[in-house]
Amino acid sequence: MNLTTLGLTSIQIFLFFGFNTPVNAEQYKRHKYTCPESRSECTEGERAAIKLVNETYWDMLTEKIKENKFYKYPWYWVYKERGECKYTVAAKEDMPTHTANMELIDVDICEKTTNLKYRDGRYR
Repeated sequence: MNLTTLGLTSIQIFLFFGFNTPVNAEQYKRHKYTCPESRSECTEGERAAIKLVNETYWDMLTEKIKENKFYKYPWYWVYKERGECKYTVAAKEDMPTHTANMELIDVDICEKTTNLKYRDGRYR
């Protein structure tokens, strides 16, 4: 039994299967991440820190590197700080020969807060 024996034309089949894509789908965020202290897979806390940074700074970070032909999405390096909830996330730009730090961000996953830092450690 095929679909044409059910009385469906090829146009009806196309309309049914061809427009089955969600209209309000959000683009997948293709960031890379590295958690040097975990040495393999990032922990749940490190992934939560990355998620907070993405939710808060994704537009700003991708705007800064939109002209990068090599990789136009941030590369996050996550470092555990003192305490159970504190992390520092370094947002980097990946280039063919080197990486460049764009932003340092302090993250508290318990309070769900993020703070951009100046290079000397002060907060913006």
